[in-house]
Amino acid sequence: MGEVGGSSPPSPILPYKKIMKDKILITTAIDYANGVIHIGHAYQKVLADAFARFFRLMGKEVFFLTGTDEHGANIERAAKKNNQEVKEYVDWVSGEDKKQIDALNVIYDRFIRTTDDDHKKMVKEFWNKIFSKGYIYLKLFEGKYCLSCESFKSDSETVDGCCDIHGGLKLVEQKENNYFFKWSEFQGFLVDFLKSHPHFVLPESKYKEISSFLSAGIEDISISRQKINWGIPVPNDPSQIIYVWFDALINYYTAGIQTGFWNNDTTIIHILGKDNLRWHALLWPAMLQAAGLKLPDIVYAHGFINIDGQKVSKTLGNIIRPTELVEKFGVDPVRYFLLKRGPLTEDVGISLGKIKEVYNADLANGLGNLVQRVSKICQSVNYQNKNFETLRLSKKINSQVEEFKMNEIIEDALEQVAEENRFIEREKLWQKTGDDLNKALERCVTNIRQIAYNFGPVMPKTAEEIEKRFIGKTICGAPLFFRIK
Repeated sequence: MGEVGGSSPPSPILPYKKIMKDKILITTAIDYANGVIHIGHAYQKVLADAFARFFRLMGKEVFFLTGTDEHGANIERAAKKNNQEVKEYVDWVSGEDKKQIDALNVIYDRFIRTTDDDHKKMVKEFWNKIFSKGYIYLKLFEGKYCLSCESFKSDSETVDGCCDIHGGLKLVEQKENNYFFKWSEFQGFLVDFLKSHPHFVLPESKYKEISSFLSAGIEDISISRQKINWGIPVPNDPSQIIYVWFDALINYYTAGIQTGFWNNDTTIIHILGKDNLRWHALLWPAMLQAAGLKLPDIVYAHGFINIDGQKVSKTLGNIIRPTELVEKFGVDPVRYFLLKRGPLTEDVGISLGKIKEVYNADLANGLGNLVQRVSKICQSVNYQNKNFETLRLSKKINSQVEEFKMNEIIEDALEQVAEENRFIEREKLWQKTGDDLNKALERCVTNIRQIAYNFGPVMPKTAEEIEKRFIGKTICGAPLFFRIK
């Protein structure tokens, strides 16, 4: 068995901006198929999609992966409750999840399912690889188990006998003869790795949280289950099913290795909710290290979306579907609101009232009004834009993308919108004529096209429409955003 402790000095981390290579694999967590996704999951997809689009504008080769996690006892129970065979049920859920994601104009390169044949094959190969190195063993285990998390809980992860994530859900005593992964043997390696890679976990508050959790010590983890029929059987022991988390994490490697995006020439970025952080930041790197494979470069954990102070949750049932919001506000306004006001670093509360407020202020009265004012003046004098210079992102935006500062990108674009509106008022554009008007319009049109380009990954359809209106002879169409009363 190879040495995995901290005996060798950790490699120095490169400056943060140098992490981003020319090839990027960006992933979301795959959603558990015990129900159709809601707006909390949708935020994550839109966030990853927007970053993927920005990276592409920066000239990078990008592979964007999302999908569904379809194994485990909870899936069996959900299918039974729905009066369906399990495979029929997960086929339905994955199809509905795609509809929700597609409604938000999220463009992924692969929608992976843990029931895919190539993934099941890869999980078995991964298991055999670390089993052959002595990192898996069999033992009797007894502990407190959360049915929703599908994981055993330590005392520090319980509140009044309930799961600390799924409040009010009582833990059950479970006793099984399971296979275990020697997670504890990677304690030293993980400590050294985190110290030498301070940007591995983002944002900084989550890095500190993971470092604190790790300092308390990690224990070996059960990676198989008995008495479960729905899942990938343990190689050479069909009486056990591979633990759903061990199975699910490997989805990234399944897709990455097949497409040439799991190697040292690629920056691998996982975007996920904070409740999944420990598995991605500590278990997944240990699994990869045990298998002798490349580790991901960045694990970004965002907060939760709350309604009336409660996390949006399938368990609680307080869900809003993305399609419902898109039907009411339109796809780009929903994307915009999520990316501007979403839980990038901390939990946030949302409501229909807040979405309406942001829509009217930023889009109808801001960007939409600017485009309408300028295009109307252009059309009235038959102004024709002859400036077809290729648009590019500024170095500042490139840096903001590499540092995952979506909120700053949007705030800067809003300030540019405000500045153009101030320019129109200050210069009294509607009173100008001749060359003075043409010069002023050239400035406005050039800047509006750049604003639209900068907003493109956030609001793709809106950016396309703005570009159409200001290429060649300007078109003044209907308002981009009608004010909502």
